[in-house]
Amino acid sequence: MRQLAPTLPLLIPGVGAQGGDAVATVRAGLTAEGTIAVNSSRAILYASSGDDFATAARKAAQATRDTLNAARA
Repeated sequence: MRQLAPTLPLLIPGVGAQGGDAVATVRAGLTAEGTIAVNSSRAILYASSGDDFATAARKAAQATRDTLNAARA
């Protein structure tokens, strides 16, 4: 896809609960000319159904962020 649209921002769904590979996504989609927006909503929204939902959602979001940032390095 990146070869077809080298400068277009790409929305990448399915990273997280759906099993998408965050590292492969960053390496294939992010370039100096083209950005990506990675969606990982299910892993964050359903991180917990208990009273600790906010904490669990925050931890899931931070873990996803950290994985994506590590792949950029």
